[in-house]
Amino acid sequence: MANARPGAGVAVVGGGIAGVAAAWSLHRSGYAVEIFERAPALGGNARTFRWSVDAGEAESPLLVIAWPQKYYHNYLRLLSELGLATTSLPIAYFVKHPHGVFCQDGRTELHRRRAADFRRWDRLIRVTGRINDFFLPKERHDSLYHFSYWNPLNLVPLYALTRCFGISARFWDEIFVPIHCASLITTSMKGMPAVVAPLLESVVALERPSRLQTWADSPRHVFERMTERFREGVHTSCEITAVRRKGPGFEIEDAAGRAFTADRIVFACQAPSILAALEQPSWLERTVLGRVRYVDDVDPTFARFVVHSDTSIFPEPDRERILSNYNTYTEVDEEGRLECTFVLSAQNPALKDLGRPMLVTFNSRKAIGKIEAQVELPNPTHTLSLGNLANMLLMRWLQGRGGIHYCGSFTTPEGGRDLSFLSGLVAARSIGAAYPFAMDASPAVADYHQMQRIMLGRVVPDAPRAV
Repeated sequence: MANARPGAGVAVVGGGIAGVAAAWSLHRSGYAVEIFERAPALGGNARTFRWSVDAGEAESPLLVIAWPQKYYHNYLRLLSELGLATTSLPIAYFVKHPHGVFCQDGRTELHRRRAADFRRWDRLIRVTGRINDFFLPKERHDSLYHFSYWNPLNLVPLYALTRCFGISARFWDEIFVPIHCASLITTSMKGMPAVVAPLLESVVALERPSRLQTWADSPRHVFERMTERFREGVHTSCEITAVRRKGPGFEIEDAAGRAFTADRIVFACQAPSILAALEQPSWLERTVLGRVRYVDDVDPTFARFVVHSDTSIFPEPDRERILSNYNTYTEVDEEGRLECTFVLSAQNPALKDLGRPMLVTFNSRKAIGKIEAQVELPNPTHTLSLGNLANMLLMRWLQGRGGIHYCGSFTTPEGGRDLSFLSGLVAARSIGAAYPFAMDASPAVADYHQMQRIMLGRVVPDAPRAV
């Protein structure tokens, strides 16, 4: 379908980073945009929470806490454009099992007990890295977007490969899952393709703490600054329940019965919500969108969480050092059930010295006092699986059909912040918006072009930038 004309009205359904990115990019290129978000505030999973502290109030993220700077080329361009600073954040993990603890200092009994597994894991990372390198261009930069259709590791589950390398099932259950569950928001990882192993290790190494980036302030400022020039077009607490064709455009209706019109639609929400809203989805829409799988479809561990300050959930001998030195505490019981706590106040310079523990606990099995909120996961992420990767590639056949475009986590390989942000820019480009940053030879532009290949099947020559 041809690009829409500047000035055309575009309705963006979903106010996470993908939807806001699409609206922001379209508005910069002269399009009239409106965002419809069912939650009371924009942000999706990058929610900002206000805590009461001695000095008054403090803000923190809840779910999206940090990111790897080396891979987030476009998101960092966005923060620079918005004038928002970042800060370094050490990330460390503490895991407690009935038969011991593991933390990334190399000195725990569980670490020594799994020493042979760690050596085999290192070998697996080296081998998979070489295989990935063979199938990728020789000249490339650090990127989340390098992808080869011909790499056989796309078809090999990582769990099966660990067993082929002689890595024990206990290593997977005691080390790999308790650490990576915090970033992947699931414990169901056995279907994860082996191709991602080197990337996971480069972001969160199993044996040593990582150093990531976070906002110097709170994620709220990102969304406020992106929408400040079209704030009248932002509708929160507005769940879209129907999308139907009306002449050359669309009529959309929210749960309160209010009607809006648009020339184009950008869906930046979950696939089931899209199918529920479309009045007459095509067989292709039903087939592709109906096959997207989310973590809560297969694993309820992270479906809800508690925001609190009750430090009694940590074991007494290690309580103080967990509160001071570790961002994530994961406890596994005798039946293998997992409880995970984000220690938000542990190492973030803006939060650490405020005198109040700031905790988010998933799948709590203990009595918790000092509860601030009980929350259901607002936007469960899609599973990192072969099925979803294949489905992601099929989405290009839906992009732009009948004036409907798509972005968000399920249109990307994994769903991280940079991926989702860039998916919004690609959806906006498919309508006619220009790339919002300098079109140069940088890694950011290379990632943008690669995301176009993933989502659209081609690189679309860029439009002139709006002034």
